[in-house]
Amino acid sequence: MIASFEKPVVDVPDLEEGVRFWGTLTGFEVSHVDSAGKFIGLGEHEVDGNISVRLLLQRVDHPIVSGSTHLDFKVRDVSKSIAEIEAIGGRLRKSAAFYPNAENPDLEWAVMQDPWGTPFCILRWPV
Repeated sequence: MIASFEKPVVDVPDLEEGVRFWGTLTGFEVSHVDSAGKFIGLGEHEVDGNISVRLLLQRVDHPIVSGSTHLDFKVRDVSKSIAEIEAIGGRLRKSAAFYPNAENPDLEWAVMQDPWGTPFCILRWPV
């Protein structure tokens, strides 16, 4: 196993409206608010001994035509996991980086894609 399933991430242009809709649909309450104002987590569950959100809303600045959702996978080592995923046919779509910044990171992440082009994220947290 290279990674543990973390959560689905839903792109929304308006976080408040996203919380209203997805919170009402799922019954999940707000469990995390990102200090940079880009993410809001709904619900909680345990992943590898850490508490994670069940559904993450991600504010995006581009128009959403047909919706956008991707999966997050938790890894212990982002660089090693990139190589392992590439070895089974995946590709790196966006290089590893720290969020929100390298000086005070909450997490390290990279965007990968499966052999057919479907994107997913790998992340390491806590950093």
